[in-house]
Amino acid sequence: MSAAVSVESGVLDDYRARLRPGVIDELVTPTGLRADQAALGAAVDAMGMAGLQAARAEARTFAADEGVTYGTGLAGSRNWAIDPIPVLLGATEWADLEAGLRQRARLLDLVLGDLYGEQQLLRRRVVPPEVILAHDGYIRQTEGISAPGRRQLVIAATDLGRDPEGRWTVISNRTQAPSGPGYAMATRRIISRVMAGVHRSMPLARLRGFFQTFTAALQDASPSATEPPRVVLLTPGPNSETAFEQAYLATLLGFPLVEADDLVMHQGKVWLRAGDRLEQVDVVLRRVDAAFADPLELRGDSQLGIPGLIEATRNRTVAVVNPIGAGVLENPGLAAHLSAAAEALLGEELRLPMPATWWCGRDADRSHVLANLENLVIKPISRASGALRYGWQLTAEERDELASRIAAEPWAWCGQERMHLSTAPVVTRAGLEPRRFVLRAFGVAHDDDYRFLPGGLGRVAARVGEHTVSNYSGALAKDVWVISSEADQLTPTSRDRVAAPVLLARSAGLSPRVVDNLYWLGRYAERAEGTARLLTVVDDFAEDNSHRTWTPGARATEALLQTLAQVSGTASLRQDGSSLSYLRQVLLDGSRTGTVRHCATQVINAAQHVRDLLSVDTWSVLGRLQQTLDDTPDDDDQLQPLLADVLESLLALAGIVAQSMVRDESWAFLDAGCRMERAQLTLSVLTSAFAETTDRQVEDLVVEGVLRAGESIITHRRRAAAGTGPTLALESAIELLLLDRANPRSVLYQAESLAADLALLGDEASAAKALALVKALGAVQPEELLETAALTSRLRELEQDFRRLSDDLTSLHFSRQAPRRPQTAGWSSPWQVADD
Repeated sequence: MSAAVSVESGVLDDYRARLRPGVIDELVTPTGLRADQAALGAAVDAMGMAGLQAARAEARTFAADEGVTYGTGLAGSRNWAIDPIPVLLGATEWADLEAGLRQRARLLDLVLGDLYGEQQLLRRRVVPPEVILAHDGYIRQTEGISAPGRRQLVIAATDLGRDPEGRWTVISNRTQAPSGPGYAMATRRIISRVMAGVHRSMPLARLRGFFQTFTAALQDASPSATEPPRVVLLTPGPNSETAFEQAYLATLLGFPLVEADDLVMHQGKVWLRAGDRLEQVDVVLRRVDAAFADPLELRGDSQLGIPGLIEATRNRTVAVVNPIGAGVLENPGLAAHLSAAAEALLGEELRLPMPATWWCGRDADRSHVLANLENLVIKPISRASGALRYGWQLTAEERDELASRIAAEPWAWCGQERMHLSTAPVVTRAGLEPRRFVLRAFGVAHDDDYRFLPGGLGRVAARVGEHTVSNYSGALAKDVWVISSEADQLTPTSRDRVAAPVLLARSAGLSPRVVDNLYWLGRYAERAEGTARLLTVVDDFAEDNSHRTWTPGARATEALLQTLAQVSGTASLRQDGSSLSYLRQVLLDGSRTGTVRHCATQVINAAQHVRDLLSVDTWSVLGRLQQTLDDTPDDDDQLQPLLADVLESLLALAGIVAQSMVRDESWAFLDAGCRMERAQLTLSVLTSAFAETTDRQVEDLVVEGVLRAGESIITHRRRAAAGTGPTLALESAIELLLLDRANPRSVLYQAESLAADLALLGDEASAAKALALVKALGAVQPEELLETAALTSRLRELEQDFRRLSDDLTSLHFSRQAPRRPQTAGWSSPWQVADD
């Protein structure tokens, strides 16, 4: 161990008292701080427990605000949990660790190439064939296929921990579709704000350069001479555990996030469906598990992959990163033979050790494992055989059952020496606690070597004494800081100088799935806002008139209640209960189509599908909106404050969209959805509110409510006071909400904006139809519509015209591929990804 530095009295004194004897800690020793930790230790002590707990709460708030999540599905995901105290690595320590990681990545690359190529390791039994051929990560369909780039393994991830001697030791390799670099960057962004003072004061290696190298590495993998190559990130979709990271990584790398529906095979090549054209894809960064990647040659029930993808890689028309079949390198049984492989392929000893491993396919090893079950970690070489077992946690009965399974299929099991992981301090309500710590390091192949993300992603166990450090079990993230030497700060390294310049990715068109979600994101956001505005007005009327049933106000309230019911499609909710009960349901009942909460849920769902196209600020707004609707007490009868909070979030979302999106295809589809919904909603409100003739007093009150809901009441009053508007309130409403091209709430304004959006998309036919609506509206005279029958008839005609235009847009731009028919049955859930 390195020399210790004395610790001043404070929270670290209490923490040292909690350390288990013989277990190494990342920050302190039993007598003081570890070397290189003085500045961090001083900052931790200076903050005290109150400051650390505030930082912990702040980190959670930032994670929630930025929508950093982990978990399966929208309902099952949880906010990314981050401990505020970083783990600090010195420059020399990181340089030594990185050298070992580079050697391991080069070795795994050679092993992967050999296993799917000449198979000399298997022929010479350096690695027993049973270890590889019995592993479900070995994909026989890809034998003989080699990636066109310099390296077969483009992305290498390694989980590490410190052993009892303080050495970094490899726990496992992650090569299937390794997750984490995006989470590492998201964690750094948050901790750099939470621990801003100490973060700014230390010469830390930055992370951004790694992602630039990552982009170049993917472009290097292209089989095509096209410059720059087209790269896409293939995701299982928003139901993936790591959906946030996949979208965030796509934004960091500058490549589009795509699902299987966005891609098609044509003439033996992979193409991106972009509107009415196809764009060839050169590289697929795969985050879909290998078994689901090609339903033609692998799992026939998969809806997540691309039929014919393996054949395309075989013909070198596309590169897949990591290659389909790279998951075989995660095989725990390979660990027992990796040292021999290093001697055979590199002529070197491994710089980074692994815990002693015994493969049960060898008689001597099996005897050792069976004789020491209670002291070993027992791992199946394939995940299909279940999870690892800690022998010391098993009952005698369970050990006997496990021994029988090993005896029946010895090649399928291995035993590994128990590893006593180091700990790192975690901020809890009870003070600092030592939790087991694991580091995941990430490297990418670039030029002739591998480049690694400085530090990587740290994780600590969810509880004291927990052996498994896994996101599935609720592990917390740790930011990992690497001290950069003075020379590194002043001049680029030799690897930086020789790195090829990063080429900008070609702009890619938007697939039907993406534009469909953008369009409906706009529509549902506008529908939620419009319904909330109308609900605010109706609730206000009901509060004023609920006890005066004989007044014009009460009659106007009933007319507005009926309008709300018809416009939102919630008429069935009015059959029972009071007006307040009905209004509350229209706001909060997420199970009913047309309610504000249902619309908000649809907004969030659509946003999840296009996360890589939206500003990061979007997620704090959507998170606040969801929390507002989720946290309302059941007995709260006051809707106005709640509606104000809902509208605040929806207006913030509209502001982000208006001020942060480039005016390109993405913007045009989203804005077209907003315009289409506002036009149809306004027409529906006008039709419902004025469908029946009533006396002037009631009509004026209804007009006032409609103008308030349409954000036009102030203009109406100013014009009436100045004598520049119509004398009749109804005529003013018709003019302002239907025909005023200067009013951003009018139907005419929506038609003109819609025409501009469609023109931006190059959809001249649809733009012409929108302009026809503009012309038709421009020819209307308000006084012609003062009769109820004439007004209702004209409004319904316009509603039909807008609906037809929306249907045309749907058929032209949003057509999805037909679902593939499963060829096999009985498989497990496709959402269980192999990587954690």
